[in-house]
Amino acid sequence: ESLERAMREVCGELARLMVRDGEGADHSVAITVSGLGSAEDARRAAHTVATSLLVKTALTGKDPNWGRLLAAAGRSGVRFDPKLASIHVGDVLICEHGMGLGGEAEARATEIMKTENYGITLCLGKGAHAFTYTTCDLGHGYVDVNAGYRT
Repeated sequence: ESLERAMREVCGELARLMVRDGEGADHSVAITVSGLGSAEDARRAAHTVATSLLVKTALTGKDPNWGRLLAAAGRSGVRFDPKLASIHVGDVLICEHGMGLGGEAEARATEIMKTENYGITLCLGKGAHAFTYTTCDLGHGYVDVNAGYRT
């Protein structure tokens, strides 16, 4: 059991480093979706949020855009009541009951988003299942790397 836990920690850290090493990436972000009724729903919602191009560009712009995050979760096909949704960037609550908390909260979240590694947590209900998906931002560096050669 302790060997398995150690292996999971090492493999998890290696996975985070690979994401952080992505083409042109400046930020590594752990997207956690919680509060769902099944592990598959949590995985699917986390994947959709973490791979959303609009979310990734918001990460690049250090924009705590709770609307993009909730919209991506909605696109996942997972059923949830937006009125139960809350979103944290790091330890800063930016959305509660499906509504943004505005100025001061967003300013504090923007400061967190200036760091290389941070987390965003979307709680979408009262279920027991959660999933974390590590992603990176999508900025000019990615475009420069991939627009500069032909295959």
